[in-house]
Amino acid sequence: MSRTDSEFWRRARRARDKLAAQFLNHPEVTLIDIGYIYEGDRRTDQIALRVHVRERWTKAGLKERVTFPEQIEDIPVVVMPGEYRLEKSNQTPDKGRS
Repeated sequence: MSRTDSEFWRRARRARDKLAAQFLNHPEVTLIDIGYIYEGDRRTDQIALRVHVRERWTKAGLKERVTFPEQIEDIPVVVMPGEYRLEKSNQTPDKGRS
């Protein structure tokens, strides 16, 4: 299916929502999105459901890792490292403004 096909995107969003409902609250998962598959540093043209995981997941033994499906609704699922945190602003709020 074409990446511009609206039915493909409806199916991709539905599949992402299913994956998120099952795994987004897992402590090793930091994000679930829809995006391109990367092979090393090179982006491919293939779109997948991407599960971003903490570094400790990538270092854990196979028996210690949560496993993810290979695909949902014919859309591949890939796992990629992604340790995301909120950054604190170094700026002090302007107390003189209302």
